[in-house]
Amino acid sequence: MLEPDVLFVFLSSEPQLTLELARLRDNLAQTAHTDLVLDLSCVEIVTSPCIGSLLVLRQILSQHGHRLVLCNACLATKCIFRVAGLDSVFEFANNKLDALKALRRSGIHSS
Repeated sequence: MLEPDVLFVFLSSEPQLTLELARLRDNLAQTAHTDLVLDLSCVEIVTSPCIGSLLVLRQILSQHGHRLVLCNACLATKCIFRVAGLDSVFEFANNKLDALKALRRSGIHSS
């Protein structure tokens, strides 16, 4: 963890990505007590099932008053979100430090 109320997860590329997102979804469904920053630096492409899992993660966190921030996404990944019309649904940050700054700026974190 980067901070007590922020969980940082470094994601792998496919095929592990789908499994990692499913595990995260299951864990967060039971205890969504932190904001979540997902590092996509190793993710070359996101598939429809992965985008679906990310939407579910975002919804779970939102229901508990927390946020999902995606960081270190490559240009191709950002373009996929843009083409799907989801670039305004998800929060993106250039790196984990920028992700933390974005979470703090929102007023949710006071540290």
